[in-house]
Amino acid sequence: MLKPAFVDLSHHNTIPESLKDARASGILGVIHKLTEGNTFIDSDCDARYQLAKQAKMLWGVYHFVRPGDMEHQAGFFVETSIELGVADDKTLYCLDYEDKGVSADDCVKFMEIVEDMTGHEPVLYSGHVLKEELNGKADARLSKYRLWLAQYGPNAVLPPGWDTFWGWQYTESGSCPGIKSPVDLNAYIGTAKKLESDWSGSIEQPSPSKQVVKITIEAPHGVRVDVVRK
Repeated sequence: MLKPAFVDLSHHNTIPESLKDARASGILGVIHKLTEGNTFIDSDCDARYQLAKQAKMLWGVYHFVRPGDMEHQAGFFVETSIELGVADDKTLYCLDYEDKGVSADDCVKFMEIVEDMTGHEPVLYSGHVLKEELNGKADARLSKYRLWLAQYGPNAVLPPGWDTFWGWQYTESGSCPGIKSPVDLNAYIGTAKKLESDWSGSIEQPSPSKQVVKITIEAPHGVRVDVVRK
């Protein structure tokens, strides 16, 4: 297990200079808050995107979901990532589920829309709110997505439906070189190479199958027909 493997940040965190010291210490990636609800945009996200790229770190963005129109919030999240230039084909997209006013149905809808819009399978971040919402019963619509578990302490207690976590936020009071404490620290089960390969959740599109088209041409006797293939 890589512990810690990545950090998650927002405008509440302070980075005095760069993220290069964090990368040198073994931190492989950064997931940064981008949006919340229908209108909030984290003012530091675009600058942190540049710092992460300079430090050659993996990059992701998350949306703090609030009760309301999931289609609007998902669109706001993805469109903002494009408009600010903080997303590329290697970006990880996450849903931050901490508001009890949001239902499992809302989460499913949000995740499906983000997946359709980006071609990336998003990650679901949550802890006790998700466990309370599921109330001991697995929801296959949600458990098909990777789980980024918020569970502070020495052990990761999973919600029903998952037999492992993708990421585990095991503390909110950690320390990391180059970032003022406290810092959220996250573990990953697997190697650095594995984390890099599955980070973005990019969905491979199937190659188009070859099609055979049959065309019948009728022409008067003596008329030559030339077929040009392009």
